[in-house]
Amino acid sequence: MTAPFAGRPKGLTNELKFVGHPALAADAIGLLAATCLPDPLYPVGYIHSIYFDTLLRDFWAAKKEGDHLKQKVRIRWYGTDGPPQNAEIPAFIEVKNRIGSARDKSRIKISAPAPWIQDVPLEDPSVTAFLYQHAPKLMEPIPMSLVPVICISYARRRYVCPLTGSRIALDTQIRAERLNTTQFPAIHHVQVEQIVCEFKNQGKTLPDWVEQLYSLGLRLRSFSKFGECMNQILHGGIPV
Repeated sequence: MTAPFAGRPKGLTNELKFVGHPALAADAIGLLAATCLPDPLYPVGYIHSIYFDTLLRDFWAAKKEGDHLKQKVRIRWYGTDGPPQNAEIPAFIEVKNRIGSARDKSRIKISAPAPWIQDVPLEDPSVTAFLYQHAPKLMEPIPMSLVPVICISYARRRYVCPLTGSRIALDTQIRAERLNTTQFPAIHHVQVEQIVCEFKNQGKTLPDWVEQLYSLGLRLRSFSKFGECMNQILHGGIPV
């Protein structure tokens, strides 16, 4: 497996995540609306990501074991939660490396047929072919034995904190409705019973109003949508 950050400059962004029960979503939205500004470009939308892993599940193992260095490879696109509106839509191939809570993400923008990317079975060879056709443009080392594992979707609200300049995202309705059936033949759907409020900045400074997230019931902890979905699939949601 290729070592993360091999030969790359470090342009790290810090990520901190507050996690809570979905019943807290309305109160969290109200708090963020009262304390932050909506993102000027994309305040509300849906995110869909096809995650890749090796056949030995090295990416999942790094997450499960809490390794200091982690890597994720995915194809991501944005839009609504319904049928595609256009024949071709923008998509992104992303490689996300982490050192502890800091992350470095590389991405390239490409075009993909909307019906294909939204509906293609993950075991279809065209998904892997699509990744490796475009991945060299990233100039980012990734393993050459990756396969698509799971497609995760969720609703995202984006904000900017006027006090710290932090970018904030609130993710809800987290689920996986497409899995690679050659790897998980008995599982067809995953629903994550959590919401995630994520802070991104160049440091670890948090505004005072974050204490109100604690009052609502959200807690600061490590959280990965990919890791949580894989945990449910492989271990029935039991902490590992």
